[in-house]
Amino acid sequence: MSATLTLLRLRPDLPGLARAATRRGFLPPGGDTGYALHAGLAALFGAAAPRPFVLREMSDGAELLGYSVASTEELRTLAALLPTGEGADLAASLRPESLEAKPMPTTWRPGLRLGFMVRVRPVVRARPQGRDGPHREHDLFAHLRHRASDGMVLSREAVYRDWLARSLGREGAAVLETAALLAYRSSRVLRRPAQGATRRVAIIEGPDATFAGVLRIGEAEAFGRLLATGLGRHRGFGFGMLLLSPPGATPC
Repeated sequence: MSATLTLLRLRPDLPGLARAATRRGFLPPGGDTGYALHAGLAALFGAAAPRPFVLREMSDGAELLGYSVASTEELRTLAALLPTGEGADLAASLRPESLEAKPMPTTWRPGLRLGFMVRVRPVVRARPQGRDGPHREHDLFAHLRHRASDGMVLSREAVYRDWLARSLGREGAAVLETAALLAYRSSRVLRRPAQGATRRVAIIEGPDATFAGVLRIGEAEAFGRLLATGLGRHRGFGFGMLLLSPPGATPC
């Protein structure tokens, strides 16, 4: 049996979020809102904040979906409290009164086929060639293309799909049956050092890819852990959340 997981939905006020985040320096130039959403969710829900989560643009506005280990009742209680402290304006811009939540299944049948959609950041961490110092993030496609033999042709979609298959297959959680690259862009994300750390604020540019397809559940408990933790890096900032649906349906 998997740990209890709750799917939550918020309808944030994106202009209000942008204003609050800009005042705090939480929006990189031309970047996404991942850090601002991360900070707002932490202010609103504390340790129960969803990780992973994803922001989706809809015809009638935006919606934020996320997985939390807190119960539906606990999330509703926290959302009903008045946000206070440094992140109160960010929390308020998430419109906590719009919260909807429901429990996810606690058991998963091995072999069950499910449709999915996921936004991921397929990167590899490596030191710059011939240099010392910390590992840095590199676009996996660009990294492999740089290392490829002369005349070898690589497909960005195929490279990312292989990465996705390996990520889903960790601990035997799931098998990737089909996957199509719905969207790709290079985006900037902001990461701030932990309190008391000496590192500077970093703005990291890298791949931003959205896939949709069909997976088949492998080991049930491993699949539950995969849902709870998400795929790849930056899972607490808007990447890596698996949205599930019946095969052929639109994940929601």
